Amino acid sequence: MKIRILTIGQKMPAWVLTGFEDYFKRIQPFVQTQIIELPMAKRGKNDSEADILKYRQIEGDSILNALKQNEILIALEVGGREFSTEKLADTMKSWMLEGHDVALAIGGPDGHSEAVRKAAAWHWSLSKLTLPHPLVRVMLIEQLYRAMSINHNHPYHRAG
Repeated sequence: MKIRILTIGQKMPAWVLTGFEDYFKRIQPFVQTQIIELPMAKRGKNDSEADILKYRQIEGDSILNALKQNEILIALEVGGREFSTEKLADTMKSWMLEGHDVALAIGGPDGHSEAVRKAAAWHWSLSKLTLPHPLVRVMLIEQLYRAMSINHNHPYHRAG
């Protein structure tokens, strides 16, 4: 199994790079993980709804074009399913047992295009809160690492 994080946006603050890189290094012994940064569509100052729709489509096309043939696409968005860490660990265990490669898509600031939503096998929410996309990267890789540490009996996860 391989996990690829397909994310819109390329220039991240130093704190994001530091936090992401720490968990990214930690997860590699458990599961091969890769991040693919895709360009964000150029936005104007007073964008119309039509402009925002166009940006979503451009970014959605980038995500879909980056998708590999046998990957399962999971779109991260506020309205998606919520999981406990333990449920995520079980889900990841089943991905591994079934040999699925997974692409986790983090959309741009305006969310995912309809095409990405339709292509996704399912939608996952890290929180009911609206989170800044740079923070989602760090939270996502940490949760993936935490789930894999559970599956490998590593002492990182210490839930009650």
